Amino acid sequence: MLSLMHKDILTELVNVYIGQAASLLSEMVNQKIELTIPQIMLMTVSELDFSEYKYLSIFSSGHVVSSSMRFGNEFQGKAFLVFPPEQAKLLVTACTEEILLPDECKNIVSFVDTELDILREIGNLIINAIIGEFGNLLDIRVDYSLPEIELISFSETQKILLQNNIYMLVLHTSFTLSKTRITGAVLIALSLNSVSLLLEKINQLSEGLNG
Repeated sequence: MLSLMHKDILTELVNVYIGQAASLLSEMVNQKIELTIPQIMLMTVSELDFSEYKYLSIFSSGHVVSSSMRFGNEFQGKAFLVFPPEQAKLLVTACTEEILLPDECKNIVSFVDTELDILREIGNLIINAIIGEFGNLLDIRVDYSLPEIELISFSETQKILLQNNIYMLVLHTSFTLSKTRITGAVLIALSLNSVSLLLEKINQLSEGLNG
């Protein structure tokens, strides 16, 4: 669906947006965080098969930790920041500079409320940065729901992601904190109208570059 030119433009835009989120996140945890989006895919839900995409291997553990927000008005859908449970645990401990003890690794999918709050706030920052800047790009006001944090199974994930939406924008993410590297994904479920608005704007940018 995306040409190479369109994918390059979208990747460049999103990396700027995500860089702003990384700066805010660095201030929040008082340490430098690098956050990149090296891969972007836009596909219909009928094309979405987690098992076929190696960059979605985060789902292979059977469960993911999801921080999600709905957004609406002309540009509407639902965005998810997802990690395998062990990666989410590493992210929290890296942010708080705590040491993950060997015994804790045996029960790594368990999270206390404060850890869930950290993941919720990280998701809030990153999703707001990306969706908010998409809204600015399209010159559209975007309203948000309160962020939700969940531990969900693979089968539940597909059902939740695809509900009431036609397209999925997949952004593979990479966090780097000190010596810790953590991978996850931002998944943005979009309506047909929202995708049309986004592609129309990218086409305009592409024509501007070529004109």
